[in-house]
Amino acid sequence: MAVAAEPYPWPYDGVLDPHRLALVIAGAQPAWSGRSVGAASVAALIRLVADEVRSAGGTVVHVRHTGLRASPSGLPPVRFEEGWPVSTEPAAGDLVVDAAGVNGFHGGALDVELRSRGIDTLVLCGFGAEAAVSSTLRSANDRGYECLTLTDAAAPFDSVLGRHDLRSITMSGGIFGAIAPSDALLAALAPVEALI
Repeated sequence: MAVAAEPYPWPYDGVLDPHRLALVIAGAQPAWSGRSVGAASVAALIRLVADEVRSAGGTVVHVRHTGLRASPSGLPPVRFEEGWPVSTEPAAGDLVVDAAGVNGFHGGALDVELRSRGIDTLVLCGFGAEAAVSSTLRSANDRGYECLTLTDAAAPFDSVLGRHDLRSITMSGGIFGAIAPSDALLAALAPVEALI
């Protein structure tokens, strides 16, 4: 069953196979969530979605972004310094992947980990929506992943910029993938979970 998403039912081929699916939580650190609008409610929603993705047989990935040196903004945080540890709650079987920068694919093993598991459809969420989530999404798209961004589970630094960033995903018929609220994903996963 496909997800009721904009600008097209997601994934594009209409086949939502949890074994090919990963929930990628970008900015899964206090340095990002501490500056994001609505972080507490988004964190609770991410926990719910992660539980459902796991139950359906999908993979959950927590991206830990790392800066090589301190920046004026403190983002991404420097390894082992304040704001660096994962703030989400990885469960047994989840992946925690380091990235060398804002883009979750840069300088880390995210692409290798996903491809080695046969994963080619990604659901993106997290903190710093117009930064960590957006940068990771665009890099995933460039690598050929079919991407969905959860509109209510991506907490922006700035609400206006966050809305504009979400709209940019859907340009040109979905140039960077599709967008949908988390309940649309959960509704599409429910029949799959019933079969497991």
